[in-house]
Amino acid sequence: MKTILRIIVIGGLFLLSVSGYGQNAKFKDIAGKWEVVGDPNANATLTIIDSSTIEFSYMGEKKTISNYTIDYTKSPYWLDFTASDSSASFQVKSILQKVGDDVLKWQLFIDEDRSPYFTASKGEVFYLKKARPVTIASATTVSSGVATAR
Repeated sequence: MKTILRIIVIGGLFLLSVSGYGQNAKFKDIAGKWEVVGDPNANATLTIIDSSTIEFSYMGEKKTISNYTIDYTKSPYWLDFTASDSSASFQVKSILQKVGDDVLKWQLFIDEDRSPYFTASKGEVFYLKKARPVTIASATTVSSGVATAR
């Protein structure tokens, strides 16, 4: 009886550790700065800094995201949050899917019901490309104490 109980406890702990790792791995997949592509007028970014800090800017105006939840059990993921700027605060429901290593597909539903899948009938769809960090060292050379950009 003790052996069976030990197996159940060890199995339960294993399942809990695997499910926790899976969520961390999925969060790491979407963490970073993402820029909207395909709409040059949008000037929009989504920055997922850590598990407590997400920022969104649209048309150059930064919006702070609070009270967010990400449901990784859904496909595409469900991302719900409250966004606020200097003038207002509003609720947003969205779906998010990784499309390749450095592209996200994101559909926002503001003041309407969320669709469980991507659709053209409501909401607004964005494609986001992961921003690459700028490497200063590879862009400049130092010769005789003077830095020149290549």
